[in-house]
Amino acid sequence: MEEEKKKIRVVIVDDSAFMRTAIERMLKSDPSIEIVGSAANGMEAIDRTVRLKPDVVTMDVEMPIMDGLQALKEIMRIRPTPVIMVSSLTHEGAKVTLDALDLGAVDYVPKPGSTFSTNILQLKGELVSKIHNAAGSQPHSIKLEFAPKTTVKRFPVKDDRITKVIFIGASTGGPPAIQKILSSLDPNLPAPIVIAQHMPKAFTAAFASRLNMICRLKVKEACDGEQLQNSIAYICPGDHQTTVNRSLEGKCTFSVVSNTVQKDQFAPCINTLFFSAAKEFAHNAVGIILTGMGEDGVRGLKNIKLMGGLTIAQDRVSSVVYGMPRAALDQQAAVRILNLDDIANEIELSLK
Repeated sequence: MEEEKKKIRVVIVDDSAFMRTAIERMLKSDPSIEIVGSAANGMEAIDRTVRLKPDVVTMDVEMPIMDGLQALKEIMRIRPTPVIMVSSLTHEGAKVTLDALDLGAVDYVPKPGSTFSTNILQLKGELVSKIHNAAGSQPHSIKLEFAPKTTVKRFPVKDDRITKVIFIGASTGGPPAIQKILSSLDPNLPAPIVIAQHMPKAFTAAFASRLNMICRLKVKEACDGEQLQNSIAYICPGDHQTTVNRSLEGKCTFSVVSNTVQKDQFAPCINTLFFSAAKEFAHNAVGIILTGMGEDGVRGLKNIKLMGGLTIAQDRVSSVVYGMPRAALDQQAAVRILNLDDIANEIELSLK
């Protein structure tokens, strides 16, 4: 009986009977996962979640009667539960997934397409891993408080010399956390921000575009050879590795290389970005580790700390998954442990 209690209880939501069966077969291969129910639409998903009290829900997006986003919103209102979205890796799929993450979804996996039979093993491993990560996480929607365009500027307009750079790394739960931080920052921030979020290429482009529309700070995806500029936040491209370089004349540029060359586990890899930050900017680098599973970024953060830079980790209470921040704390890589609500202000204080 004790072993049964430790099982991760999962509800599968998809309007396709074939997909429900396929996902169930994938998950049943893991003895620590128990399928406790399934649903064919959003209304059923809400009912199963409230009645069966699962640890994790896998949620399709497009369904009849009520779609996945509406169901997710209701679940987060009635009984907050870790939800993993099953969505396509198209531009539209990326937009919907980012909406879902804002509403409180913990993570997402790609929806199998015509190549389902060829990528089923890869999908199975990813889905099982993400269900384990999601179980016990703290799902919550991020409530943004948008400052009016007429807000008094906290920084005077300065010259374009780069003296400090802010580096941020995040994984599970990262997109809404990054969105909250950037939406709180002064548009005249006298430093560039470089962000490595574990995310595929189609998603990072959509993520950068979305942030640029809702933040007063300019946000864009980083490009190989591009020169860094103050008051711009750069999103590292998915499926690539991004580093920063600084010439003797002080010119700062990006190097963006396909991950097929480096073959790191994560692309973008936070450690790769942070190592270059410590090397090129030393005490003028500010490193920040946000919510996420695992330890990516912790060694790089420690390098920034050893070089005299300020290092920050998100606290347990505001993290969706307290993996990377906890590792930063355990390995003494972070100088400050802060709630998500306080990170934007700490960034601005570090630049004064």
